[in-house]
Amino acid sequence: MADCDLLVIGAGISGLSMAHYAAAAGLDAWVLEQDQRVGGCLHSQRFGGDLADFWLELGAHSSFNSYGQLLAILEAAQALDRLQPRVRLPFRLFAGGAIHSIPSQLHWIELLGAPLRLLGASKTGCSVADYYRRIVGRRNYAAVFAPAFDAVICQPSGGFPADGLFRPRPRRKDVPRGFTLAGGLQSMAEIIAARPGIRVERGQMAQAIDRDGGDFVVRTADRRFTAPALALAVPVAVAASLLQTAFPELAQQLAQVSTATVESLGVALPRSRLRLPPLAGLIGRDEAFYSVVSRDTAPDPAWRGFTFHFRPGVLDEAGQRACVARVLELPADGLKTAHVVSKTNQLPALRVGHGQWIGAVDRLLAGQRLALTGNYFAGVAIEDCVTRSLAEFIRLQREG
Repeated sequence: MADCDLLVIGAGISGLSMAHYAAAAGLDAWVLEQDQRVGGCLHSQRFGGDLADFWLELGAHSSFNSYGQLLAILEAAQALDRLQPRVRLPFRLFAGGAIHSIPSQLHWIELLGAPLRLLGASKTGCSVADYYRRIVGRRNYAAVFAPAFDAVICQPSGGFPADGLFRPRPRRKDVPRGFTLAGGLQSMAEIIAARPGIRVERGQMAQAIDRDGGDFVVRTADRRFTAPALALAVPVAVAASLLQTAFPELAQQLAQVSTATVESLGVALPRSRLRLPPLAGLIGRDEAFYSVVSRDTAPDPAWRGFTFHFRPGVLDEAGQRACVARVLELPADGLKTAHVVSKTNQLPALRVGHGQWIGAVDRLLAGQRLALTGNYFAGVAIEDCVTRSLAEFIRLQREG
């Protein structure tokens, strides 16, 4: 007898939203998570101790009132009243050892024709570099836009599909334009995981997937789970590995997606130690880091926090700490008494033609009670992940 109606591997926002849709339809959904923490790329580091309730984001850090599917899930959980508006602060550009305003780095004459060049311009089939160079000009692209796009997706953005960035979406007027929650964005995952009909099995890393009649069988180090339907909501390389035996053609298709590594270092410091004015973050140009994300948009009376997203393999830990001290205008040993955490993330490195790749994957999934979801489909935004999960759940329901 099966353990549940739908078994989900991965308790990030993709897996938990899939479980939410199943539970909302009256199904019993179990989620296997290798860590004790839910959230995946929603990783809000909570320090505790003398920092009390202070947190900072080590992963995703943006959520907006245009994220309609995500907001619908939070509304179903009666959690909209827990959303906290983010303070609107500017992003700055860090280049040549100094902080600059973004307008000061633009070549304005080159921008004059941008509105006309936007008319009729299509992103389809274009890379970020090809599309935006034509719109904003080569000098503006190199000086501001390329570093900014790198910062958005924490990887070199030039070859990324242009239509994978900044999708227009309708906004909800009853929700703050940009928001977070007490405890950070990871709280959204925790809210969903606590919903009725969802059971999260923590500390269970999927090691193998087999079939037993009409059921899927997932084995971990010490347990065996069965269900008539299975959803994989794990990084693409993990999904490819798990599917090699039972679905070799699908695994081969997934293996075509490259990944990018980002090394993140988060620091929390007393407000009194910093002269840096409040800001949303810094964009690195010709620096070892893609971006610095600030906690200033959710201000704390005693502490400030910054997460540096470093290019992989450029600096060792000592070099990264020295870079942080330099950018935050601290003494060389200024991080000795700071609270410092680190994490390495893997992100999909999508390329032009990704839409055709998705079509090939979906054709292989057709007729199967197997679903694939995650940030390697429509894009890396939270809403992209939730939207894919909804589409896959609808397909599973349709295929019965």
